[in-house]
Amino acid sequence: MEAARKTIEILMATYNGAAFVREQLDSILAQTDGGWHLTVSDDGSADGTGEILREYAEKNPERIALHEAGRRFGNARDHFFHLTEQCVAEWMMLSDQDDTWAPEKTAKFRQAMDRAETDFGAETPLLVFCDQTPTDGQLRPLADSLMRYQKQYTGSFDYRSLLMQNVVTGGAMAVNRPLAKLAAECRDRSRVVMHDWWMAAVAARFGRIIYLDEPLGTYRQHRENAVGAKHVGSAAYTKDRLGKLEEVRETIRNKKKQAAVFRDTYAGRLTGRDVDFLDGFTKERSGPGFYIRYGKLIHGAERKAGMMLLG
Repeated sequence: MEAARKTIEILMATYNGAAFVREQLDSILAQTDGGWHLTVSDDGSADGTGEILREYAEKNPERIALHEAGRRFGNARDHFFHLTEQCVAEWMMLSDQDDTWAPEKTAKFRQAMDRAETDFGAETPLLVFCDQTPTDGQLRPLADSLMRYQKQYTGSFDYRSLLMQNVVTGGAMAVNRPLAKLAAECRDRSRVVMHDWWMAAVAARFGRIIYLDEPLGTYRQHRENAVGAKHVGSAAYTKDRLGKLEEVRETIRNKKKQAAVFRDTYAGRLTGRDVDFLDGFTKERSGPGFYIRYGKLIHGAERKAGMMLLG
């Protein structure tokens, strides 16, 4: 007898996204795969976003549900952690409020999750993510590939490398319940940089990451973006980084804090090799020798130079 088809629960966390959220909701409603449900949650928007979500939920009650958290989060990290903890579905896709999805996105993610569970087992923590098309605010493409635009690697996924530079974008990823549960064990979320970064590192160390090398949605750039795409390697990017060395130093400090929480959270599951890396990386100054030793895990000459100089 054929196994029951799993529902994909799409989780969308919003805040002051009225300018773009209708386009994203419409793109989700246009998915060719019908086996999905959308939970939307607003973090106290003052621009009418909540009213838009309510409108769509009332028009599509079988497809969209409003989640009332009863609290304010103040950031996407804690909001998405909350949604994944509250969700009872076996598969979850995360959605940003200002992107758009290709019609076949959920269908291709379903195929990838099915294959991954067949290959690695349904109890294995799994993360699937895809490429995106970076665009301006009017959805005009800036490049063909977000991954190549940001010089992000996809050949293999080592958690140590991911702790030093994230490549997984939350709005382009799906996780299964075993990964969501394991990620939720985090001991101090205030020291986690972003929910997607944390889940990617957990999946790489304790499960599997599957990358779909095609853009299955847009990554919209606009003035209100909390996090935006960086054209890594361009002269403008290099000039900008050189002019903001203290900001770069603070970014490295935050990476180290996140890695320390990772070590403390999963101490009982780590090997001596893991602890050796994590103890070295979480030092206030790891030193050039550390980065030479683990140099193959740092992708891009600019990133490696910055870590050696400031980390």
